[in-house]
Amino acid sequence: MNPLSRIIIIILLAIHVAGAQSGNFVFSPINVLEGLSDNQIRYILQLSDGRMVFKTSGNLNLYDGENFKYIHQNTAHVFPLKGYDGFYRIYKDRDSLLWIKDTHKLMCLDLYTETYVPNPESYFKNKGLKKPVENLFVDSDSRLWLLSRNKLYKNNSDYFIDIRANDGNLQDLASVKNNLYLFYSTGAVVCYDLKTKEKRYSSTAYCTAEHANFKNTSMVVEGSNGFYQLRNGIKGGFFFFDIQKRNWKKILETSYTLNTLAITADHKAYISCKTGIWIINNLTGEKQYIPTLKKVDGSIINTEISTVFYDRQGGLWLGTFNQGLLYYHPSRYKFNLIGRFYFEPKNPKDITVESFAEDQKGNIYIRCGDVFYQYHSEENKVVLVPSVSLPKEVLKKFNQDKTYYGSIHRSLYDVRGWKWTGTQDGLKLFIPNKKKEKLFYTQDGLSNNFVHALLEDQNKNIWVTTSSGITKLQIDAVSRKISFTIFTSREGTLEGEYSDDAAFQATDGTLYFGGINGFNTLRTDNEVDEKLPFRPVFTNLFIRGEKVETGVKYDDRIILEQTAPNTKKIELSYEQNFLTFEFSALNYKNPSQTRYRYQLVGIDNDWRETSAGRQNENTGTGSKLKNAYTNLPHGRYILKVMAAGSRGQWSPVSELEITIHAPWWRTTSAYILFTLFLTAFIGTGIYIYIANTRKKLEQNYREDLLLVRIKNLIDQCNYLEAEKDTYLAQTNVFQPSLQKNENKADEIFLTKALEQVEKNLSTANYSVEDLSRDLCMDRTGLYRKLIALLDKPPSMFIRNVRLQKAAVLLLEGELSISEITEKVGFSSPSYMSKCFQEMYGCRPSEYAEKINKST
Repeated sequence: MNPLSRIIIIILLAIHVAGAQSGNFVFSPINVLEGLSDNQIRYILQLSDGRMVFKTSGNLNLYDGENFKYIHQNTAHVFPLKGYDGFYRIYKDRDSLLWIKDTHKLMCLDLYTETYVPNPESYFKNKGLKKPVENLFVDSDSRLWLLSRNKLYKNNSDYFIDIRANDGNLQDLASVKNNLYLFYSTGAVVCYDLKTKEKRYSSTAYCTAEHANFKNTSMVVEGSNGFYQLRNGIKGGFFFFDIQKRNWKKILETSYTLNTLAITADHKAYISCKTGIWIINNLTGEKQYIPTLKKVDGSIINTEISTVFYDRQGGLWLGTFNQGLLYYHPSRYKFNLIGRFYFEPKNPKDITVESFAEDQKGNIYIRCGDVFYQYHSEENKVVLVPSVSLPKEVLKKFNQDKTYYGSIHRSLYDVRGWKWTGTQDGLKLFIPNKKKEKLFYTQDGLSNNFVHALLEDQNKNIWVTTSSGITKLQIDAVSRKISFTIFTSREGTLEGEYSDDAAFQATDGTLYFGGINGFNTLRTDNEVDEKLPFRPVFTNLFIRGEKVETGVKYDDRIILEQTAPNTKKIELSYEQNFLTFEFSALNYKNPSQTRYRYQLVGIDNDWRETSAGRQNENTGTGSKLKNAYTNLPHGRYILKVMAAGSRGQWSPVSELEITIHAPWWRTTSAYILFTLFLTAFIGTGIYIYIANTRKKLEQNYREDLLLVRIKNLIDQCNYLEAEKDTYLAQTNVFQPSLQKNENKADEIFLTKALEQVEKNLSTANYSVEDLSRDLCMDRTGLYRKLIALLDKPPSMFIRNVRLQKAAVLLLEGELSISEITEKVGFSSPSYMSKCFQEMYGCRPSEYAEKINKST
């Protein structure tokens, strides 16, 4: 065999090994179809709250596990950074600012508002740095460092380190405790004491002859005992600097560029490069190169991996040059998906897996119409098998299944004696001993209402395949409560529909579910409980169904001063009380299996629990929680939310304080005003009551006094009359005849006047002129005569006669006051009452009673 042939064989073996190795990594694609702004990924970062940052060529994307938010940029947001010659790097500092560097460019994003800082230069000047900024870094303690004229300024303050004595261009920096490490284009690291600003030592990764190989770019990632560094130039290199030993170690050297680096907690390094990725175990030195990557459906990705990131949930993110994101987690795919790419020989036609069978040796066979395959689980390969080669027990099983195929929705009796029946519109359950039947739909937890197959596993769980995804039903042994877990293509289920009755459990407990263009396998004995690393993040607020935007006024109130993830308190008016809160658990590994608990303290007496896949009024359709509250009364509330995986522990609680202000008429000021008004009203009422009571008492006193005066007057009149008679009797003989004649004339005059008035008593308009005419006198003479005799004018004489007649009629009690008023010639009862009260001191209605009491 010639050398060329040997080289070709070695290359083919290497490709074969790499292909076999790539089978250990099955990636989920996330691209523009899932909402990514564009497929050219430049850099990946994870925020402290767990959200992912993806910088693409077009936008900066914030990802919460379900939705992407785009942060748009323009030329006004770009600041020239002449001292940076590398590629995309993103830093987050202590002020919640994201600093985005690209070749000779810098941008700054404010995470509180999720908007770009309009002019980074003005930001530097406002912080006190007037000198031009040439480069920017953020160290391991999130402190911002600015390079200007060979001086390194910390946090825009007066503190700086003079680095003029160092050779080369400063490309990276990092910090550990009180030491600052500067990494130069020469391959040197220079250590400074942050307290004294003095240079402690320097160490070089390679000799001067290798400068050209690695001088262009640098990326530094902190490890447990030092720093890992990627360097690029003519070649690519991966190095480690031990801060204890103060020396360098070259781990990997390539003839091509190494793009980005991620270090895991178990000391593994993931390095992205032009074709594929490197995986290096830094403890054992084992190196693995994977040039091609496999997606969950079995298809191969062969493209440049521009960036790599290892998140805090143990997931590996790869950014590609033109195919978006790839995500891998070792326990993401509970379901192993065997798509049409795994079937050999390759068949361009659709493949429908109709049933499974197992022989005595545990080999699994698959029937697809009249075609049969054998599944080799070790190699994840499906090989065509002629029907004549099938074991007898397998062929018998397939013939039985073929008889039943098409008569779908067979009933299943589980170990409890419950009868489950799948239908084209829901899952039916009948419990014989309770004679109770119930139907379950998507709102109850099914992934889809069209049920294709039912299966009970060895753990007494019920598995349901549908037209979209698989649902697991777990029944609590004590409470008999049924809980649903939905599995979608995110967990490795088929993208298409499942086949009728194509569900099977092998003797080793492995479950098989067949459908269009493939099938799933599932081991039920390897589920691991784990806790989500983040608190649920508040992502959106809706008022009456309208999404609340940051910095926008609603009813003259800005509800979200900062973005929802940075908001801990919200204040609302009393009319803004129809609320929907959206939270994300940031469960990138198994988003659709997320469970939530939430409680609005002040409304909910206990925790409410739901799953992300449930589609009801309180949840979203994906991995998020949407909990709605309507017509909340004013007050202060605390919304508590926590999350967990399908079997994991609950995360720490996220809290959101909500204050709904009372309407103005129910505020403290209004209550004080109302109290003052009520007090004044009650006080006024009391005052009026006291005044009326006092007036009544005074009136009663006057009436009593009047009665006494009347009685005294009557007694006095009687006495005077008696005295008069006695006097007249004694003196009659002594009176001159002239006096008798005068008295007699006056009496005749008064009698005649009285007769005329009484004669015209019912005439309301009988006046003084009428009286003077009837007496054949002029008005003046009548006036003088009555004044001389009675000390009263004629009008008063007429009125008194009317009132005296009214008093007599009142005592008789036969006529009403209105009738008496008319009879005695008054124009109205009210006027008569007024005149009567002036003369007798009481109202007409009270006169008879007063006279009767006095006698």
